[in-house]
Amino acid sequence: MTATDLPLTATPVGQAALPDVFDPLHGALVELAASLDAREIETKTVSFARAILRADRVSAWIERDGSLTCWIANGEGAEQVTGATAPLEALEPAMEDEEGMAILVTPFRPSESALGALRVARDLAAHGAFTPAEQVAFSRLAEVAGVALRNAERVAANDRTSDLELIMEMSRAIGSTLDLDRVMRAVVNLAMRAIRFDRGAIALYERGKCDIRALAGVEKFDREDPELQDLAVRGAWAAGVGEAFYLSDRTEAASDAERLFLQIFEGDLEADGVRSGLYIPLKDDEGVLGILLFEAERPEFATERQRELATILANQATVALRNAQLYQQVPLADTLGAIHAKKEQLLALPAARRLTWAIVAAVVIASLTLIQWPLRVDGNQPVFRPNVRTQIRPLVDGVVERVFIREGARVTRGDPIMQLRDVDQRAARDAALSDAASAEREATSASARGDAAEERLHRMRADALRREAAVLDQQVRGALVRSPVTGVVLTPRPQEKLGSWVEAGSELIVVGRTDTLELDLNVDERDIARIRIGDEVRLRVDAYPQRTFSGHVTAISPVGVGVGVDGSTGGQVVGSNGATGNGASGFPVRALVPNDSDLVRPGMVAYARVLTDPSSVLGRVTREPWRRLRLFWWRIWS
Repeated sequence: MTATDLPLTATPVGQAALPDVFDPLHGALVELAASLDAREIETKTVSFARAILRADRVSAWIERDGSLTCWIANGEGAEQVTGATAPLEALEPAMEDEEGMAILVTPFRPSESALGALRVARDLAAHGAFTPAEQVAFSRLAEVAGVALRNAERVAANDRTSDLELIMEMSRAIGSTLDLDRVMRAVVNLAMRAIRFDRGAIALYERGKCDIRALAGVEKFDREDPELQDLAVRGAWAAGVGEAFYLSDRTEAASDAERLFLQIFEGDLEADGVRSGLYIPLKDDEGVLGILLFEAERPEFATERQRELATILANQATVALRNAQLYQQVPLADTLGAIHAKKEQLLALPAARRLTWAIVAAVVIASLTLIQWPLRVDGNQPVFRPNVRTQIRPLVDGVVERVFIREGARVTRGDPIMQLRDVDQRAARDAALSDAASAEREATSASARGDAAEERLHRMRADALRREAAVLDQQVRGALVRSPVTGVVLTPRPQEKLGSWVEAGSELIVVGRTDTLELDLNVDERDIARIRIGDEVRLRVDAYPQRTFSGHVTAISPVGVGVGVDGSTGGQVVGSNGATGNGASGFPVRALVPNDSDLVRPGMVAYARVLTDPSSVLGRVTREPWRRLRLFWWRIWS
């Protein structure tokens, strides 16, 4: 970057017009010039614009498909502006929530080919209209920001070449071995060249647990170390989510996923000194194989480019680990021994034909017996249910006067749900307090007269009235029904309860948690022995046929559908989930399905399969005939 690329001082006219804003503007321009990170430049530009111009809202817009889209905003209502689309001429007038605000818009070029605009808005009553000096400062800030962003773009283009070289080296190092432990050590150590972190690890994920197998820069380590155990638990959670997760700052959660993660692990993160982390599941079509994770003692430790490199490394590691696992499962000695037994016969054939038959035989045998993947067991009649259901009951009788929620609304603990009519209780409480105050005055007057008996009588009356007022005050507070838990309102049409009489302790509203759903399904008795707690369940729903959801088995009923709890058969029976059946075969199985995206809803029709122990093609083909043969043999000879 040269001085001509990014001039740091304003024009003479601008300097004369900027007596109040020149100093902060000059510092802002110098700081923008010193940065080569595009995201940092964008964030600093909107922050400087807001500080220098005393703006309530600053937004940056870039041209896409013929119109401008806001990609970053700062200030009041920023979340409403971010992602909005509008033509350039529509940015100058005040928006819907900007009544009484002064607006200032200036164009700039964030890249070589794109056109953008910076927009600021502030309260006219508080700060007045933008002065000519502020307009010049704003224009100058936009101009320098555009130049800085173009310089960052050029530097990023040069970085891509080094990134490609690093990716090629990663591919060669990981693919050069089929030893599982060597692959994992190579992965975490190569990551040290792409990302600066304080602790990196790779773990294998099996049955809901993570087993850390390699640490970056460490040859030997104690797996029973408490910090490593905490790290493994966090890795298991992220692997269970199934998608890459980036915690940018432990002290400032930026998304619902980060808040949920901190809700579970904030204490462990603080104890381990972790401020930010990157967790990338190693998964393919067969499921989650493991997880690659990095943690740092500083926030925002990984840039977007570094996270992309880490994702590429994770994809390469998944392929290498899957190949290494398959290699470990292949009984090469037995296969080669079988081929050697036919050596004499093969020697009698022509060399070319021998080679052809050897290749065909090896491929067929390996395909039928050596290649294994989890056996999918179909689940019948799957039904989604909320994970937790809480019945909210009022503490007092009354008429519903106000309803604050609607069906499907999210509520947090302590949110008001309904208001019962409390006019009579409030009036009685105020009257009791007034009478108590009057009794106190009469007691004071009796004391002044020296009448101890009358004073004591009035004091006792005042105490009784205050206790009565306290009871009435409890009833007034109880008239406002609040949610004791966080969840989603499941009661249909709660607004229809308005004006109805409710009794204390009666069911008023049902709140349930739908961020994780229970899935109840039946598994045929022929397959129930293969199901284990922790097995992965994959499913799809009619509403989203292109998307696969996953969960894990949490319970297996010891009583089959068609058998009553007292051992009787036939008729109506009770399953492990409390549901009744009428003679259908199978065993109830329950699974928990994460639903962070809130796409799946209770009552949806699902198609589920449970991933059990791996089986080869030959094992799958012969499984049912072999079962029938064993039963037949037992019936004959037993």
